Amino acid sequence: MIDEEEELKKLKWILIAVVAFLVTGYLSFQELKYAVWGATAEATVTNTFETAASRRNPLLAVEYTFTDKDGQQHSERDDVPIDWSVPGPTVNVQYLPGVEDSSRLEGHSGKVAVWMFLGCCVLLGFAGFKLYQMASEAVDGPPRRRRK
Repeated sequence: MIDEEEELKKLKWILIAVVAFLVTGYLSFQELKYAVWGATAEATVTNTFETAASRRNPLLAVEYTFTDKDGQQHSERDDVPIDWSVPGPTVNVQYLPGVEDSSRLEGHSGKVAVWMFLGCCVLLGFAGFKLYQMASEAVDGPPRRRRK
């Protein structure tokens, strides 16, 4: 007899896992773009001020200008944790050439999302292995032990 409540709980976990996989996969792809196509430039800090993503989560907004490798001037902004130290009048920024508003302060990356995505991949591999075992057992019967 199938326990509907238990099956519904499993379905919810599967949906959560799929959403986590997709979101972390997207964020990891963004990091991959910076790693493969990103460029670095020195930027001049023009302004820093406190801003808020929410009432409990203050951020430090850093506004800066930089010149890309094609000689174009950009004025952009990156919001970082409030305890981020801006070293001085100049900072290094990473940007994607040809993509507007793609710069970020060097070191302000989403490596946590990459690790979470890798974790999702490991769990997906384990779930696939368990599914393979269950399917093999259904077709071939339970594994037999060898006698010596």
